[in-house]
Amino acid sequence: MRDLEILKSEYMEVKVCPQLGAGIFSMRYLLGAHWVDVMRPTPYEAVEKREPGALASFVMIPYSNRIENAVLKYRGNNYMLSKNTPEGHAIHGEVRSRPWRILQKEPGYIAMEFDSRDFEDISWPFPFYARIEYRVSGRVFLVRLALENTGDLIMPAGMGIHPYFMRKLTPEDNAVILKVPVKGVYPGDTPIPTGPWTDVPDELDFSQGKELDFRHIDKCYRVFNAPTLIKWPGSQVSLTMEADNIFKHIIIYSPKDSKDFFAVEPVSNCNNGFNMAEQGVEDTGTVYLQPGETFMGNITIKME
Repeated sequence: MRDLEILKSEYMEVKVCPQLGAGIFSMRYLLGAHWVDVMRPTPYEAVEKREPGALASFVMIPYSNRIENAVLKYRGNNYMLSKNTPEGHAIHGEVRSRPWRILQKEPGYIAMEFDSRDFEDISWPFPFYARIEYRVSGRVFLVRLALENTGDLIMPAGMGIHPYFMRKLTPEDNAVILKVPVKGVYPGDTPIPTGPWTDVPDELDFSQGKELDFRHIDKCYRVFNAPTLIKWPGSQVSLTMEADNIFKHIIIYSPKDSKDFFAVEPVSNCNNGFNMAEQGVEDTGTVYLQPGETFMGNITIKME
């Protein structure tokens, strides 16, 4: 597909789609003599129809996950955002369905940029500039995100990525083991938290590593700055994901009865974190960028 950029090493292949949010089209790993999909591959028609939710992984900027009722409450103001969930929330930022410009390409590497001022229909009250770099080297895939406040006012900011991982790499896999350095979990029966993070109940605790079953999970966790581990025992493959300390949260999303995929999302802010911070809730991961200020972070995925 001509719109894809291919990053490849002797062990990994990552296809990138600059025109659809700088998202990941596919990520494959050389297992023995065969390439296997580690992330859920994107249907070609999803790119043509501009459906970022079908990507193998997409970028979330200038906030991650949901803002309740699509209303950003900030410094005494209510900013109306576009509603893009069935429940009427705003979700996953403003960049995942829009084209990014390629800044630099070389073997195994690509850098892309996004300027909100290029789009009249951006549903965000503060102008911003974003940059992403992808690099594939050996068994390692590096993601580097940067977000700059290009306006004149202090801006609440957040970012992250939304990778979907395969439950099976090969037919030998009948289980996937997930270990996440969870510190706390946000309460509530929906993805909108009802309060600050609290202790993790045993059934939601992946800190020691356990099988990810087929029940529905859509939870935001406060995490320690430590690696996340995914294991496919049948294939004898493991994945280690490490994120810089700005990514203080991880979303675990496992659709009910899905036999194919799940998501583990390193993000800076918790769900509805900006509004919770406005209400006085601490430790939501909300970053306040001064005019001209940039914050950035790396996420590294290593296959073994």
